[in-house]
Amino acid sequence: MFAKGYLKKPVAASEIKRVLDEMVTDWSLEKTEEPCDIRVQTFGHFEVFVKGKPVIFEREKSKELLAYLVDRHGAAVTTEQIAVVLWEDIPYDRKLKNRVTATLAALKKSLKAAGIEDILIKTWNHLSLDIAKIKCDAYDYEKWDAVAVNSFHGEYMLNYSWADFTTGRYSQMK
Repeated sequence: MFAKGYLKKPVAASEIKRVLDEMVTDWSLEKTEEPCDIRVQTFGHFEVFVKGKPVIFEREKSKELLAYLVDRHGAAVTTEQIAVVLWEDIPYDRKLKNRVTATLAALKKSLKAAGIEDILIKTWNHLSLDIAKIKCDAYDYEKWDAVAVNSFHGEYMLNYSWADFTTGRYSQMK
């Protein structure tokens, strides 16, 4: 799994050296990628880290909103979609819409305090996440990154019941 090269028998020392040199070149290119200050952990419990420090969320629902945006892979969501997912048992009305607005304001405040408010993309009645600005274990898993594949043990965003669909999809991928 994740082979960098292969050799057929009988093998010559020059062939071994060539394959090893290619591997070293590949690994050095991987390590020269621009480091990302924002790391999102979805395997296990959902957490967000900026420069290695956890982001503190004012409200648990604002953290859940960010988790939902991560799960959506940058796809925009409406206020009503957010309400239906985060408060699945409550009918959508003006009061619930105000809750969503307050949750979004709390999310923006938490992200601003962490210096990462620019990861949100807000347009009229739509919200999305700029996924190019984050490093996420789930996104790496989907690219078959070896570290991410080995760190997935069937647990994805355990905090949230709506994440069960993605957990199932990732389990099938493995």
